Amino acid sequence: MKIIQQVFRVVLISVLLYSVIIILSHPHKAYYDANDTFIFSIGNAPDSIRSEIIEQLHKFQAGYTDRDTSQVKTFMEQLFSQESLLILGTMPHEILIGRDKSSKLIFSDWKSWGDCTFLMDNAYISTSGNVAWISTIGYVKFDLSRFLILPLRLSAVMINENHIWKFQYMQFQFDLDFTFLLITIMLLIIWLTGSLVILTIMIVKFFRKTNK
Repeated sequence: MKIIQQVFRVVLISVLLYSVIIILSHPHKAYYDANDTFIFSIGNAPDSIRSEIIEQLHKFQAGYTDRDTSQVKTFMEQLFSQESLLILGTMPHEILIGRDKSSKLIFSDWKSWGDCTFLMDNAYISTSGNVAWISTIGYVKFDLSRFLILPLRLSAVMINENHIWKFQYMQFQFDLDFTFLLITIMLLIIWLTGSLVILTIMIVKFFRKTNK
C-alpha cells in the first residue's frame, strides 16, 4: 500500500509540474517573429481602412510601452469612444463601463501590471460601415517578476467617430491552456477520496479494537 501511495504521489507531482509548464507556455510564440503571418487571418478591412486602424493600434501599443501615467487622459481621449465604452480586464471583477472607470484600469495597468506587447501589424481586422472588430495576440512581462511572462489575447470593437477610429469595446484575456490543470484537480480529488476512505477504515478499526 505504501509503495502504491508513493507512486501515486510521484505521478501527481509530475502531472502538476507539467500542468504549470503547459499553462505558462506561449501557445503562439512562433507568430511573434513572423510579421507576414496572421494568426486569425487578415480580415476583410480594405487596405486604406486597415492602415488607419493599425495607426490607432500602434498608438495603443505606444501607451502600453511608455506607461506614462500622466498621459492616461490624453490616451483615452485619442483612442477611446465617449459613448457606450466597455472594457473587460483579465480578472473577473474588471468590468469597466464608461471612460472614467476605464481610465482607472489603464492607469493601474501602466503603474503596476507589466510590459504588454501586442502584434498589431498581424491583427485580424474586419469592418462593416463605421464599425470594425479586431483580434490579436501578445504577452505581458509582469513587474512582480520579470521571469513571469504570460500570453494574452486582445479583442476590440472600434467605431469611426468624426473620421477617427476609436475603441468602444475591449477585452484582455490570458491565452492559457488549463486542460492539464483540470486533470491534476481530478487526480487530487481521487487522491483525497482515497485518503478519506483509508482514514475512515482506520477509524472504524480503531473503535472496534477499543470496544473489545
